[in-house]
Amino acid sequence: MFITDVSIRRPVVAWVMSLILIIFGGFVFWELPVRELPDGIQPPVVQVQVDYKSASAEIIDQEITQKIEDVIGGAEGIKNIDSTSLNGRSSINVEFNTNIDLDDAANDIRERVSRVVDNLPSEADAPQILKQSAGFTTTMWVALSSPTWSDLDLGDYAERYLIDVFSSVPNVGRILVGGLRELSVRVWIDPIKLAANDLTIQEVEGALRNENVNLPAGTLEATNKDLNLNIDKSYSNIESIKQLPIKKSKEKVILLSDVAEVEFGPVSEKTLFTAQRKNALNLKTVGIGIYAKSGASTVELSKEVKKKIVEVNKALPEGLKLEIAFNRATYVGTAIEEVYKTLIIAFILVVAIIYLFLGNLKAVIVPAVALPVSLIGSFLGLYLFGLSINIFVLLSFILAIGIITDDSVIMTDAIYTRIENGETPLVAAYKGSKQITFAIIATTLILVAVFLPLVFIKGIAGTLFRETAIALSFSIIVSSFVALTLSPMLASKFLIKKPKNNFIVVGFDKAFKSFSTFYLETLEFWINKKKTISIFIILILAGSVFLFNYTTKELLPNEDRGSYLIIGQTDEGSSFEYTKDKAQQIENRLIPLLEAEDSPYQRLIMRVPGFGRSSTTYNSFIIIALLDDWKNRKKDSQTVMREAIGKIVSLPETLAFPISPQSIRVSSYNKPVQMVIYGSTYEELEGISNAVINKLRSNRNLSRIESDYTRNKPEVKLITNKIRANDLGVSTENIG
Repeated sequence: MFITDVSIRRPVVAWVMSLILIIFGGFVFWELPVRELPDGIQPPVVQVQVDYKSASAEIIDQEITQKIEDVIGGAEGIKNIDSTSLNGRSSINVEFNTNIDLDDAANDIRERVSRVVDNLPSEADAPQILKQSAGFTTTMWVALSSPTWSDLDLGDYAERYLIDVFSSVPNVGRILVGGLRELSVRVWIDPIKLAANDLTIQEVEGALRNENVNLPAGTLEATNKDLNLNIDKSYSNIESIKQLPIKKSKEKVILLSDVAEVEFGPVSEKTLFTAQRKNALNLKTVGIGIYAKSGASTVELSKEVKKKIVEVNKALPEGLKLEIAFNRATYVGTAIEEVYKTLIIAFILVVAIIYLFLGNLKAVIVPAVALPVSLIGSFLGLYLFGLSINIFVLLSFILAIGIITDDSVIMTDAIYTRIENGETPLVAAYKGSKQITFAIIATTLILVAVFLPLVFIKGIAGTLFRETAIALSFSIIVSSFVALTLSPMLASKFLIKKPKNNFIVVGFDKAFKSFSTFYLETLEFWINKKKTISIFIILILAGSVFLFNYTTKELLPNEDRGSYLIIGQTDEGSSFEYTKDKAQQIENRLIPLLEAEDSPYQRLIMRVPGFGRSSTTYNSFIIIALLDDWKNRKKDSQTVMREAIGKIVSLPETLAFPISPQSIRVSSYNKPVQMVIYGSTYEELEGISNAVINKLRSNRNLSRIESDYTRNKPEVKLITNKIRANDLGVSTENIG
C-alpha cells in the first residue's frame, strides 16, 4: 500500500502524522465536556410555570392550565404534554422528540405563551419558561451557615450578594435558594381598629401602593441650569412606614400605626432548609442550589464553583461559613477516575501479554507506542462528532484496547516472522506489511460494519450506545491508520532477531507449548464424536434461553452513588408546621447514626417542602443522606439505607420511604411503570383511577402505587348572598 511504503522509506512522514494525531488529540481532550452519561438521555423538556397565590387547584386548572395547554399544543415536535394544577401553581412540562433543539423549542413555547398572557388572571405572576435536559437536576448545593446570624439575615445576605456571585460562574444555568426567608416589611392589620376607623383592607392596600413610589416630576429650567425633579419616596425605615397616612377623618389623619403593627419579617415562613453534619448540628442554614446549563460539563462546573467558594469565603463577614453540602460531580469524577484506572490496567496487561508471546522487548515497543497514539487520536473523533467524555465512551476505549492492539500486533508478528527467517528489518517491514495490509483493512471494515449500526438504535438505549459506537468505530479506523504507517516504520527501525533468554518468557513458552499439545490431543479425541458435540451445543443453547428468561433485566444496575433520598409526605392539607415537625422527627432519628463513631454518614440535608411538584404543597419534605467517601466506609449505600429504613418508615401519620438515586430517572422518583388514564370528567377520571389502583394493589410484586390526581385537600367554600352583598355595596371581588 502506498502510504505504508512511504512510511517505511520516509520515517519522518510517519512520525509527523502520528504527532499530529497526538497533539490535536491531546488538545481536544482538555476541551471535551466531562459528564457521567451521554448527552440527550432525557428528551428536551420545556416547563411553563405560573404562580397564582392562594388560588385553588380547580381555579388554576380553569384559568391558567387549560388556556396555556390550548395555545402550546400545536408546537412542532411535541411528544407529550404533562400538566399539573396545584394550589397556587400551574406547571406544564412539554416533552419534545430527541431530534428537536432545546433552545428552538423553548423559543417556540415562549412565543406561543405570550399570546395568552393577557387572558390570564391579572393577579397571577408572569409565566416562567424553563429549559430542562439531561442535567436538569441540581449539580451542587452550597450551604451558607452561621451559629450567630438569624435565618432572616442569612437569607438577605445570600440573596443580595451570593446569588449574583454564583450566577456569574461559567456554565451555571439557574440558581435555586432553599430555606430562603426573604426579608420584608410585614404589616399586621388589626380588624377591630380597622373597623373603628371606618377603613377597609382595600384602602390600606391602596395607600401603601400609592405612597411607595418614585416618580419623575419634570424639569425646572433656570438661568444657565436645568434641574430634574423627582418625587422620592420617604419611607426608608420602619418608623417612617408607621407614619404613612391612610385616610383623613374629620378629627385627624389616620396613620398606618393606628390600625396595624409594622415589623421586619420573612415574606413566607413556610420554608425550611437544614444541613446537619458531624460536630455541627442545628446551625442556621440557607442552601444555594446550582443547576448546570444544558450540555455543560458537571465536573468542570464543580471545579469552577469550588474556586468561587474559596474566593467568597475570604470576604465573608465574621460568623458566616460557605461550604459545599452536596456535589453531584463527586460521584461522576470518582466513577470516571475508576474507568481511567481500568484503562491503564488494561494497557499494562495487553503489553505484558504481547511480551510473553513475542519474547522480545523491542518487539513490544511497536504495539506499546501504537496503542496510546490510537487512543489519543480517537479523541479527535469525539470532538468532531460533538460528543463528550463519559463513562460509556471510556468503557468503549477499554473494549477498544484489545481490538485496536490487534492491528499492530498482526503487523509486528508478520514482520518479526520474516526477520526470524533471515530477512533484514527493512526488507521484512516492506514485504511483511504488503502481506498483511489487506487483512488489516478487511478486519477494520468488518468491525466498523458491526459497531456503526448501533447509531441507528432508537430510544434511551440508542442514546447510550450511540457515542460508544462512534468512539469504537473511530478508534478502530485510527488504529488501522497507525498500524499501516507508524507500526511498520517502527518495526523497520527497532525489530531484530533475538533468542528468548528471559526465564519468565522461556517458562511461559514451555507452558504454552504444553497447553497446545494438550489442546491438540483433546481436539483429536472429540473431533469424531459429532453426535455428542451436537447434543452438548443444543443443551447449551437451550439452557441459555431458559436462564435468559429468568434472569433479572434492567437498563442499568443499582449503583452506590454515595447518597440516598428520603421522600416524605403527611396527610393532604397538613400545615407547614405539622409537616416540619414530622420531618424533624425523622431527622432526629437519623442524627444518632450521623454521630456514631464509625458512621458512614457525612451530612444530612433536609428541605420542607420538597422539590419539584412538591415545592408548593406544604405536606411534603425531602431528606438527602450523604455518605462518606467510598474508601472511608465498609458498607455500600444499599446496606446503609436498609439499616435506616426502620427509623424512616415507622413514624406515625407520615408516609416516608428511602430511595437510591440512579443515573437515569425514567420517571419521577425512579418509578419504572406509569400509565395515563383518560376520562370525560374529573369525577369519571377519579372513579377509573381508583378502580385501576385497587386492581394493581392486589399484585404483591408492585409497591408504592400512587396517582398524581387527588381531591383530598380540605377547603372552605364561601357561599355569597348576592342580594345581601349588593345591598351593602360589596362586590364579589371585594369579598375575595
